[in-house]
Amino acid sequence: MSKRGNGEGSIYYSENLKRWVGQVSLGYKDDGSPKRKSVYGKTRKEVNEKMQKALNNYNAGILVDKSNYTLVDIAKTLIEEQYNSNLISSTTYKRKNETLKKIADLPIGTMKIQKIEAKDINNSFASLSYYSNSCIQKVFQLTKSAFNKALILNIISYSPFDRKGLIIKPRSSKEDKKIDALTIEEQKLLVDELNKNYDIYTDELKLALYSGMRIGEILALKKDDIDFNNNIIHISRTLTRDENDKVIIGKTTKTYAGTRDIPITPLIKELLYNRCINTNDLLFTKDNKLIDASTINIHFKKVCKNANIRVYTTPKKKHKEDEKIINLKNSKVNTHMLRHTYATRCIESGMTAVVLSKLLGHTDVDTTLNTYTSIFNKFKQNEIDKYLEYMSQLH
Repeated sequence: MSKRGNGEGSIYYSENLKRWVGQVSLGYKDDGSPKRKSVYGKTRKEVNEKMQKALNNYNAGILVDKSNYTLVDIAKTLIEEQYNSNLISSTTYKRKNETLKKIADLPIGTMKIQKIEAKDINNSFASLSYYSNSCIQKVFQLTKSAFNKALILNIISYSPFDRKGLIIKPRSSKEDKKIDALTIEEQKLLVDELNKNYDIYTDELKLALYSGMRIGEILALKKDDIDFNNNIIHISRTLTRDENDKVIIGKTTKTYAGTRDIPITPLIKELLYNRCINTNDLLFTKDNKLIDASTINIHFKKVCKNANIRVYTTPKKKHKEDEKIINLKNSKVNTHMLRHTYATRCIESGMTAVVLSKLLGHTDVDTTLNTYTSIFNKFKQNEIDKYLEYMSQLH
């Protein structure tokens, strides 16, 4: 059942979609019937604004003729559809729009998509080399998706991306960020500090260190996610932000592969049990409110400072040169290091990339191998030594 807005005949609330829906007429079809466009939103105001934008675009002559669609037009349409259909979170929506801005700055961005050839794409992509490889991948993927969308809409007859090797993805001139994990000695210092000065955020940090879960996943855990009978944690959501930058619990994890089950090991069983006993629904809150992941990150920096882990100092202004103070803003430690530390300890213990990929919630094993290449390479010689020892017993 749908509930109409107060006197707003073209805006109504859909009980099935749990969203406001608006329909706006944009011109007429050949048979004289109106062309209608549907927009969606969480509030009536949001839908009204989207309808007005659609009307303004129509009146300005934007997206009237398929032959006038630009690459940016198609990419924007794709992003809006994904967001309105709840396929992407507010955070991902913002990130994709940032990528869209980069595409808009390329020569192909404002070209009519029907006119874009492979050489145009390659020439534009060649200018991306000063971005990081991660950023280049996002531009590459969104551009490819836009061409696929244009195919579905019958705007183009083929996509240059469908021919293998035709489109060249450039490599960044910047070095990829190195995986930064705590050393074994630093991990011992951290655990000692956490045990010595227990506070409301200690369990979150320990859980990240001993499970490899993302902080956002930890902060979104509910009692029902903890299965002590089978010793499993069900990970199905993470913290995210809405369009107003407010912290909310997302409906999914960061990626589809992020939805996973991980074991409850003896290292984390007790702290999870205590949380399940002493909380109502969410395991981790402060004053019954969601905890921002940035709050945990700031606290982690303070813990590392107290434990003398990678402490960075800056000269104290208006004082002697040898007098120094700790500046947390200059501290390069962050909570994501706990996830990398977990992965590093797993690799050091001999865990295979396939198993680690499942535990971390990576999309595929290649992501794990590429992320932790240097660590796997470090232990390659150990595996060769095992092989040589085994072979020596056969001869």
